[in-house]
Amino acid sequence: MTEAKPQAHSPRMFQLDGLRGVAAFMIVFYHLDIVYGIGGPFQRGYLFVDLFFLLSGFVLTVSTEKKLLTGIGAVEFTWARFKRLWPLVAVGAGVAVIRAFVIGMADPLTLLWWLALDLVMLPSLAGAGPFYRYNGPQWTLFYELLANFIHALALKKVPTKAMLALALIMGGWLIYTVRLHGADTMGVDAPTWKTWWQALPRVGFSYVLGVWIGRKYREGLRTPSLPWWLAVILPIVGIAAVPYLPLGKVAGDLTFVIAFLPVMMWLVAMAQPPQAMKAPMEWLGNYSLPLYCVHLTVLVWTKELAGSNSGAIAALAVATALALSWFFSKVVSFASKPTVAKG
Repeated sequence: MTEAKPQAHSPRMFQLDGLRGVAAFMIVFYHLDIVYGIGGPFQRGYLFVDLFFLLSGFVLTVSTEKKLLTGIGAVEFTWARFKRLWPLVAVGAGVAVIRAFVIGMADPLTLLWWLALDLVMLPSLAGAGPFYRYNGPQWTLFYELLANFIHALALKKVPTKAMLALALIMGGWLIYTVRLHGADTMGVDAPTWKTWWQALPRVGFSYVLGVWIGRKYREGLRTPSLPWWLAVILPIVGIAAVPYLPLGKVAGDLTFVIAFLPVMMWLVAMAQPPQAMKAPMEWLGNYSLPLYCVHLTVLVWTKELAGSNSGAIAALAVATALALSWFFSKVVSFASKPTVAKG
């Protein structure tokens, strides 16, 4: 590794917006396989959820951690983050509750009560079914807010060397939990008295490691990277290769999350796309937010309405999800996470 001045890179790392967009599309293709059984190379797309936590830790550290050290309270900061993320919650739950009314999932008063709980981000404690009642992907927003709160409360005070040690501890906990669970898919289901803790190492490892990497970036660490287009394509190639590696599901998931994702994110952060790519990458990052929150409901509902899981219906479902996400990106303000390098 080589050291260089922070000014060697653009103050706006818009390539990370592009990476977020790539990750969202990979998760769409993963859910497409789950709902329509099409198979293909993106069967492990759920691993890009771990990338979201890694990116969140990195970006918040680079852009905001110095402000946290000036005395911003953890509750005040988390409330600001909640307001920033709430449009995603509202859009995802809003689309899903319409489906729930149409299919008669429950009586209207129950549906409205569930909607109110999801909108204030109180998870289901039923011990069965999804973490949230309407929109499955919303669970990641809950844990991101939890990670942000802990960051503002305590992580900001942890020295950088100790942060790496904490990441290693969380990594060991992640290995134990993934082996226990059988895959790196913890957090999706409603918690029980036995399973409530299982998402914590999944979120904690990636987020804490992202904080440590962000600290090193902020200190001025720079390394060579790949051509920008290759760095952005690499995560697609990586996730497509995982199912075909001579590894079981547990080993494959852990290898991707622990060994591949951090290096891949760093290479993208080090890449320097031309300024002509700034606008499309920032747009992709913002567009990925409503796409992430509405696509699963659209995929499932289209299949139910058509009564078929044919390739043509699957293509229609994806097109509908893309169009609806574009609509919401125009009528609702979705400010992406900050990717401005300061200091």
